[in-house]
Amino acid sequence: MAKSIIDFLVALDTDSKLLESYKKDPVGTAQSYGLAEKDIQLIKEQNWDELSRRYDDTGRAIRIIHY
Repeated sequence: MAKSIIDFLVALDTDSKLLESYKKDPVGTAQSYGLAEKDIQLIKEQNWDELSRRYDDTGRAIRIIHY
């Protein structure tokens, strides 16, 4: 079962090793984390608007890390 992209975003904010890995290879890090292909595609396409929309639905603040 694929992990949630919301959990991935939270983990990026709390796990410094995951964040460093993401900065070097965002897509590879997302794949290794276990995200679904449709969520990995959002990262490949840098579709931050869709990521923000999904995250906003949780009532949390999002921090986007550009690469």
